[in-house]
Amino acid sequence: MFRWSRKTVLIAAGTLLAIGAAGYGAWMFAVRQAWIRYNKYDRREEGTIRVGDYAPNLALAGYDGATVRLGSLWKEKPLVLVFGSCT
Repeated sequence: MFRWSRKTVLIAAGTLLAIGAAGYGAWMFAVRQAWIRYNKYDRREEGTIRVGDYAPNLALAGYDGATVRLGSLWKEKPLVLVFGSCT
């Protein structure tokens, strides 16, 4: 009966771990670059808005459920928009 040596098993496990880590790193890089979607809710797209452009006058849902237009928020004073994820 053939038995794998400890050295052979460790080398094989290390190789598989390295290949898996490289694959995961490549996948995460592709997701960050938006080459592939993270999941079905990921809607990032290359757009036409650039740094310094005015923000579009979007209708957004407020924390209380009411609809708020961005244009109404920056009428009288500057508005800072911060987009991010809490996860």
